[in-house]
Formats: sequence, C-alpha cells, structure tokens
Amino acid sequence: MIWKCIGQSVIGTSHTGSGKGCEDAVCYKAIPLAKGAEALISFVSDGAGSAMYAAMASAAAVRDSVAIVERWLHDDVEIDETHLLQLVEAVYDTLSGLAHEQNAPLSEFSCTLLGFVILPERACFLQIGDGAIVRNDGSGYFTHLWWPHNGEYQNTTSFLVDDPHFRNLNTKIIEEPIGEIAMFTDGLQMLALNNESETVHQPFFTELFKWLRMTTDAEHVAILDGKLTEYLGSATINSRTDDDKTLLLATRLQA
Repeated sequence: MIWKCIGQSVIGTSHTGSGKGCEDAVCYKAIPLAKGAEALISFVSDGAGSAMYAAMASAAAVRDSVAIVERWLHDDVEIDETHLLQLVEAVYDTLSGLAHEQNAPLSEFSCTLLGFVILPERACFLQIGDGAIVRNDGSGYFTHLWWPHNGEYQNTTSFLVDDPHFRNLNTKIIEEPIGEIAMFTDGLQMLALNNESETVHQPFFTELFKWLRMTTDAEHVAILDGKLTEYLGSATINSRTDDDKTLLLATRLQA
C-alpha cells in the first residue's frame, strides 16, 4: 500500500427532509504499476438538484471515469490533456445513453465531474463545475487547482452535459510528485474554502490529514473511512451546510 485514501458521499439534511437520496458520488482505486509503484485514480461528482436522475448520473460518471483511466494504465497509455477530453466525451456518451434508455432529456442527467490520476512523477487533473481539488504543495500548505466554477448566483454552476464541446472543462498536467491530495463537492465549499481571499481554509485540511497520516495499515484506513462518514453527517457539519457532501483525502505513504 503506497496510497492511503478515504472517501465518502453523505446525504445532506435538505435531501433527507425532502425524501431525496444522496446525489453525490465518489469512486477511487489504487492501481499497481511496474517496479512496485502505484497510481491513484479518483473522481467525484455532484448530481444537479434539479435533475430527475441526478444520483444515477453522478454514480455513472465516477464509475466510468475510473474504469477508463484504469484501462489506460493497464495499456501503458501516457495520459495527457487530449486523453482527459476523451474521458469526458466518453462519460457524456454514457449519460446520453442513459437519457435515451429513460426516455428523458439529457438535462435530467446533469452532474459535475472532478478527478485525477496521480502517478509516481506526474499527475493529471480535470474539472467541470463547482467543488474543488486541493493539493499539499510539499511544504504543508494546501492550494486549490481551480476555484469553483459558479455562475451569476452562488448555487449555480456548469454541468458535464451542458456543452458537447466542453468549453467549461479545465485540465492540467503537473510534472512532479504529489504527496497529498483532497477533493470535494460544493456541499463543503463553505467549510474548506475562504471565499473572500479565494484561498484554502488551512485548518480544515491540516486537522483531517493529521489523522490519515497516522494510520499504519489498511485496517486503520478502513476505520478512518467509517469515521469520515460520521464526521460528514455530524451536527457540526450539518449546521454549516444542508447539501450533500463528498470528501476524498489521500496521502502517499512515504509522505
């Protein structure tokens, strides 16, 4: 085990009150590489609250994204920004197929998509919509890759199915090792980010990563993963946000 990773999606109180289920989704997988190395793949998605099939859309988006990257790694593909665009196109086609099966407009499958694949010496990132990806810059300071994309109003954003040309897609390749990474949907933005300064709220991640760094084996990581579910559903968190929330945290063992 090179990467220690936990990630959960937890229903928000507004969805509980309205009888809706959780419309966020997260999927991650560590993939063994040559010479004992390991890659980490992860994607999160937030289904639009106004979309009838939001939960189905977010679940399909993260599942397909991880599967696509896993195939590339098995085929020794050197992933670049063109591949990231191809991934989003493939997920778009999946959602279009689901809309056809349900005889529903494509907009009923609206969802965001954020994700990464981290390799030993490089990392690839993509994002459509709000939420954020945060990395440790190596000095213990956490920085965001992109500020969440919101429209004219705070609760609006762009979704994967909005534009078949993906003009709202952000992609980035970083040619350096990354030791810690976090990713979350918009339900946690008020806790994890400082809107006024457009910076990451350092204490939020410093405290959470402290516990993940202390885990020593897969059993301890699994216990902490369960604790993450409790934390995201706690009164402390629910007093700050009533939305679904997803959080993924990963730290490289050597770090």
